[in-house]
Amino acid sequence: MTTKQIATRMIALCAQKKFSEARHELFAKEVVCQEADNKKLKGLNALDKKQQAWMGSMEKIHGLKISKPLVNGNFFSVACTWDVTYKGQPQGGWKEMGVYEVKNGKVVLEKYFY
Repeated sequence: MTTKQIATRMIALCAQKKFSEARHELFAKEVVCQEADNKKLKGLNALDKKQQAWMGSMEKIHGLKISKPLVNGNFFSVACTWDVTYKGQPQGGWKEMGVYEVKNGKVVLEKYFY
């Protein structure tokens, strides 16, 4: 798949809240995730654990808006606006930018900015 095809497919799956499916279909096994605080995780297993903890901290995702991807070479970026309720918290949200690097038809790096 091309970078644009991967970006388009990822957005389609994430818009349906199929985050795990997107990761396992489109990401390399040794993918690196760098959070906005520079904390790094490596590998699909680590990302799966991160997602399980994150999803377990929420009561509900009320809304998710995902921009069209901006593709340049083997990189793409996507802006997301989240509306969620975390357990024991009032409904709220945040905006994030994800930047992704693709090599050999798989995402090898995801980096988040808040």
